[in-house]
Amino acid sequence: MMDAVQCWCVRLDVAPPPETYYATLSDDERNRSARFRFEPDRRRFVVAHGVLRDLLGRYLGTDPGQIRFVYNAFGKPELHPEFGSRLTFNLAHSGDLALIAIARDAWVGVDVECIEGRGESNYADVARSFFSATEVDALSRVPSHLYVKAFFNCWTMKEAYVKGRGEGLTLPLTSFTVPIATDPAPAPVRCGRWSLFTLHPAPGYVGALAVSQPTDETCDLRV
Repeated sequence: MMDAVQCWCVRLDVAPPPETYYATLSDDERNRSARFRFEPDRRRFVVAHGVLRDLLGRYLGTDPGQIRFVYNAFGKPELHPEFGSRLTFNLAHSGDLALIAIARDAWVGVDVECIEGRGESNYADVARSFFSATEVDALSRVPSHLYVKAFFNCWTMKEAYVKGRGEGLTLPLTSFTVPIATDPAPAPVRCGRWSLFTLHPAPGYVGALAVSQPTDETCDLRV
């Protein structure tokens, strides 16, 4: 099954300049990029969405600028039906890194967080508000020097699952439980019929991939 799911890791700080991709963006994407107050944030948005279009164009054999999206009731993008494709995709970016998942015949979700330089904060309070009781209890047993990584491994896995489901805030983060870990799991974990992968795409980052099919295979990141 994982032959039909590919996850791409994109360094936004070493990619081609945003002008390379800007021309391929839709009017809506250009308007969204213009709302960013700071230029580095605008650049990251343009490059991430431009690379997504470039990858989808390769899969579809279509010019990236011709790709059109539709959005479900909760804002999750999908390819326009005119492409007649079974491809699905999801994009996440944090700091100077983006993750892009592209699948065939399966729903996917990804999330990534930059954790470099993140020290002690109110993560325990956040966990009590958004994590299940089982997750909060497991986090309380994690050594303090590993707490931030364990917290964000859990957070990204839950976010990837919610994004994959495409149901927005109607699916509370407290309504399901994922394992607490400080290192990538050798095999995916299950959440219903979904397979959840912990990813470490680059030093200082943690991420996760959710796929709407059960599998025991591993996930390889492509750069």
